[in-house]
Amino acid sequence: MAKIKFEHGLEVEHEEGGEYILRFKAPQIKLDSDLTGGHLKQAKKEVLLAVRSLIDKAIDVEEKDKG
Repeated sequence: MAKIKFEHGLEVEHEEGGEYILRFKAPQIKLDSDLTGGHLKQAKKEVLLAVRSLIDKAIDVEEKDKG
């Protein structure tokens, strides 16, 4: 098993057989409402949307396999 830890609470594990395990904590961003703060908030949202998309795809595959 290989484990990769990133800053800010993101961790990825790769198990034998091709399984990946993703653990993350959504950061709490408190910045002024300037341009940088807006970009960071949007980036956080995009990461969460990407994870949701991956989960939705996994659900679709699971439903087709059982269907």
